[in-house]
Amino acid sequence: MRIWQAMYLLIWIAFLQILFILFSPLAGTALGGMADIAVHAVIGIAILGLAFYIARGVRGTSCPDRIKRITRTTWYLAVLQGVLGVALAIGVILSWGSLYFSVIALLHVANALAIITQASSSATAFDMWEEKEFQVTPAPQ
Repeated sequence: MRIWQAMYLLIWIAFLQILFILFSPLAGTALGGMADIAVHAVIGIAILGLAFYIARGVRGTSCPDRIKRITRTTWYLAVLQGVLGVALAIGVILSWGSLYFSVIALLHVANALAIITQASSSATAFDMWEEKEFQVTPAPQ
């Protein structure tokens, strides 16, 4: 898989992950929340793997440093997302208070949106760089 394909795949998987949690088809089943957590975790691990693959792949190119920084930040956000996800799952399983759940859930959702934003930015920029759709010109002195 080419790097730019992985970048766009990351965006769509993260988007579908958010939709899955908002409109879970498993919510009304006997398994309910545990199945949601399991599916969410598997998709989250896929996002984490893609973010790592992208950051490592972009680092090995001659693309502008800004794109490299954005993809590295996306990888860091994905790691943070995993930590927040584990904290949230533990809170749900152990029925910790609603304030704990609300704060961690807010951070988890905000971080998911940040991942999509960063991944979209870097995907577009990398794609344009790879297709040579823009050229870097020196600043006037």
